[in-house]
Order: sequence, then C-alpha cells, then structure tokens
Amino acid sequence: MKARYYDDAAEFWTVAHDLFEAEPAKHTTVLSVVHAVLNAPRPDAAPLVLVTLHDESGSLRGAALRTPPWPLALSGIGVDDVPFLVGELLEQHPGLDSVMGPRDVADRFGGEWASATGTTVKTIFDLRLYRLAELITPQVAGRARIAGEADLDVAVQHWVGFSDESAAHRGTNSADAEAAVRQQFSLGSATVLWEVDGVVVSSAVAKVPNAGASRIGPVYTPPEHRRHGYAAAATAEAARWARSVGAREVLLYTDLANPTSNGVYQRIGFRPVTDFVELAFDAPA
Repeated sequence: MKARYYDDAAEFWTVAHDLFEAEPAKHTTVLSVVHAVLNAPRPDAAPLVLVTLHDESGSLRGAALRTPPWPLALSGIGVDDVPFLVGELLEQHPGLDSVMGPRDVADRFGGEWASATGTTVKTIFDLRLYRLAELITPQVAGRARIAGEADLDVAVQHWVGFSDESAAHRGTNSADAEAAVRQQFSLGSATVLWEVDGVVVSSAVAKVPNAGASRIGPVYTPPEHRRHGYAAAATAEAARWARSVGAREVLLYTDLANPTSNGVYQRIGFRPVTDFVELAFDAPA
C-alpha cells in the first residue's frame, strides 16, 4: 500500500471525491468541510492534512483529512488499513492530537496510536448520526425565519453559547464564531432563527446540500428559553429548508451523553444511522 499527501485541497478532492460522494450520510462531515475549504476558505486557516491510500496498482483504498484544530476525519478509512495509516502519520504528522470517525475505525486508530506513541486515549464525544425519515412538525409557539447580515450578532452569540456548552475544550471565542457564521452565510447555508414575540429563542444551522446531503448543526437554545420545544421547532424548519433546496438526506449528530437532544430529534422524525466517536491523545506525563 502507498500513501499520497496533498498541499492542494482541489487536487485531493479530484482523487477522493468519488469515495466520499458514494456514501453521503457516512461522509457528511468530510463533504461539508471540503465544500467550505474549496468555496469559502478562511485566510487564517492552519495547513490541512490531506492523505489518500492506494493499493499497489494505484487504485484508491481510502482517504482522510484534517482541518486544524478539528480532528482527523477517518470515515474514509477501512478498519484494516488503520495500522498502515498510523505508521504513515507517525512519520508525517507525529503531533496529531485527535481523530473522529466510525467507532470501529476510530477505536482501532486510538489503540494503535497510543501503543506507538505512549499517549493516553481520551474520549471527547460519543456521537450518534441520525437521518431524517418522515418530518414531524412540532406545534410550538413562534415562527421561523432565515438569518441575514442584520442577525449576525445573535447568530454569533448562539454559536459561542453552543461551543461553550458542548465543546469548551476547543476554546471558541467571538472572533472564531463570527468567522464561522460568516462562512456559512457565504456558502449559502441557512441559519434558521425561531422567534417568539420578536425575540430569538433558538437557532439551527442547515448546511447547503453536498452530494444530496445536508447536515444540521449547531442547534442552540439559550438556557432561559429551554423546555418549550423551540430547538425542535428550529430543527424541523432547518430540515424543511434543506429538503426545499434539494437535500435527499438530512442528517445530524447528537452527543450520546445528552439524552434530551437525542429524544428531541427522534420525536421530529430523525432515526439512528450509526455511531461515531471523537478521541484525543494526551501526551504522557
């Protein structure tokens, strides 16, 4: 087997796109990330990690990518190819600190990496991927609208709130959140705001479809507005928007440590697909 690294995301995608587009649900993260990198690159972005694996005849076996500070995405790697990939990355990117992928692949990668480096594997998130079946619209007070430039401040506040509560380890600040919100605006994604009496009480972002799939997230309701069904309502409207612009698959991830969100999404028609895990590697003391 051979590994090929890339400095150019477009060149990587020319080689790897068929692999990822063949299973858009499984590869929803990669599809949306690459779409953003190619169509709305951030000028302050750290160098990408882009690698494809090929058999001796040159045929593509797998692919992985990382957009720091996010984990290395492993959905395009087969579990049997993990040891080879670990060996490659130990030479090329020995400072790798996190991965995310289907549970079997990520767990094997974590074990191989820890054995080779002496690091400790820590689970950051146990995730479940859901797919929308029949949308069930909740009956909730308020109305939905799509955010525009005038709503930048509230969209940024919600992005920061979501990040602080669900991924504090990433250290997302207001500048990071504003850059992320503006990027979603420029990509044509929809930030759905749910309003009650003119007050924004919840929001849900639906990514522009790629390979027929749209992923929803983040979804956020400020603490003072919770337990009224607003997140379910915003998510349902985001799903409706995604389908209206051509999504055949509407997807989202949930944190399995949060039973409330898992229940909310199932009640409006989302059904489990498979489990993913995000792992981090802590250097030995």
